[in-house]
Amino acid sequence: MSQRVESRNEEKFEKMVTVLIASVAIWVAITVYFQNYAANLSDQARRRAQENAIASTKTELNGTIQYSYEWQGAFQTWKELGWQITAAEQSGDSAAVERYTKLQQRIAAINDILGPKYFDTNVGWPDSSKYEADLYLVESTRLSEIYIAEAELGTATDNTADALVVQITLLTVALSLYGLSMALKGKVRWLFVIIGSGIVGFCMLWLSWSMLELFVRPEVNNPAINAYSEGVGLAYQGKYDEAISKFNTAITEKYDYGKAYYERGFAYYYKGDLATAIADFESARNAGLEDTTTNWNLGWVYYLSGQYSQGIQADERVLSLDPGVVGVRMNEAISYLAMGDLPNAQQQYDLLIQEAERQVNEAHQNNLEPSASLWYYMDAGAIDLQNLVDQLDNNPKSWTEAPSANLISGDHAALRDFAFNQMKRLKETTVALEYTGHLPANQTALQVQPFNFGQITDRDEQGLVIGFDIAPDNSFAYGTESVTVEYTYDGPAPKQIIWKVYVNGREDQSLRVIQTDNIGSGTIWYRTFGYNYTNVFILTPGEYTVELYADSSLVQMGQFIIREE
Repeated sequence: MSQRVESRNEEKFEKMVTVLIASVAIWVAITVYFQNYAANLSDQARRRAQENAIASTKTELNGTIQYSYEWQGAFQTWKELGWQITAAEQSGDSAAVERYTKLQQRIAAINDILGPKYFDTNVGWPDSSKYEADLYLVESTRLSEIYIAEAELGTATDNTADALVVQITLLTVALSLYGLSMALKGKVRWLFVIIGSGIVGFCMLWLSWSMLELFVRPEVNNPAINAYSEGVGLAYQGKYDEAISKFNTAITEKYDYGKAYYERGFAYYYKGDLATAIADFESARNAGLEDTTTNWNLGWVYYLSGQYSQGIQADERVLSLDPGVVGVRMNEAISYLAMGDLPNAQQQYDLLIQEAERQVNEAHQNNLEPSASLWYYMDAGAIDLQNLVDQLDNNPKSWTEAPSANLISGDHAALRDFAFNQMKRLKETTVALEYTGHLPANQTALQVQPFNFGQITDRDEQGLVIGFDIAPDNSFAYGTESVTVEYTYDGPAPKQIIWKVYVNGREDQSLRVIQTDNIGSGTIWYRTFGYNYTNVFILTPGEYTVELYADSSLVQMGQFIIREE
């Protein structure tokens, strides 16, 4: 009797396990189907991403080429013809005026940049920013954003497909446990059945979640992307209020749109609303845009608003990962300076000069030239210090970017001297590294007297200056073609002289002069800057700062003004 019962129980167990095996096999088939479905969705998303990446690159490349042609080939030719017309009018050649005018009209008729949509006849200049935005910037930005969204969607679907592969593996393990249970006796086989059933139950719940991820997965948010792209185009044109409205729409459509927060922050920054700019940069970072650019700009805006500790924290997020980002090191140094912490400021300026030297040496060891960005950021750091000096001197310019004087901590006189000395040090380091590849040597004994600015009025038969009029208050009228510096010096003749000219705080490199001819001490010397070789070009209105470097040492600087009309 017991054997019959045992046989009956065995038969029931085998039937139960057989049903379980069949059920799990069906479940495996269902999982395999959804795994293939997820893999197909991922492949489609990646293909769309690649298509949009190619389209974005193509749009930007074609647009850049078209813009370059319209700007350099069409507008500049048109502009040069205008200069020819001016010269012809001055010489009384009416036939040439007519001829050049007809050529101008023909060029304008076949180039959009010279058409009424973009060309401002009042100033004789096209709105190139609007032309670029319409031509390619907005569309290439839109396609690039779709590419990123599709790529993220493909990655997420890939993860789901990978999860389904794991589920298939676990279900296979459950099948093996069920099969082994049929070969065992006693309570042990029930342990295998229970473990296998637990795995199956877990996989059933996991599959339900995976299916939910597949069927309610986010799609590309085209309204948010379209609004963002249009905002980028408007911001590029300097239409910040309109751009902010577009970025608001993008954020409404996609609350975690990090790039929209970032670009909106920049729009507020250019409007002078630093508090809102900081909030948006922080929101961008919280939305996942934790990168060098975001922290770099966040640290700078914190500095301008007088929140130096927060700015330094943002700078450190960058420098802790890459100490070679010279521009961020500049910002951290000046933040310590503005908060009155001169020892830490000194340490940061020392570190950035060491890093600049390292980058130059590394480039030269590889038979390369250092990146042009190195000179740009070194010069920008010196300009930032000059801006801070102007603020401490209560003499801010229209282009000055520095915290207001009441936000600068410590002894202002000591801070000013420190800032000026560090500015001079940065300028000399930049010139020395750029032209010699080494840090500046000992300071030269050469002494240059303050500059006199004026214009040469007469020369002798050998071409030597015998007439020079000094401009009152170093000020020149609008329409001035060139300005001459009169200077004298005492001391050993330098091997190399470099002249730099800054217009409204930024160097005009077209006016830079490298002078290696031998000049004697104690004699009056002249250096002319401008366009006295033509009757067409004039110096633009603004404040001009002229710097004289003798063997990499900044030995004199002075300023003159070209007045507005």
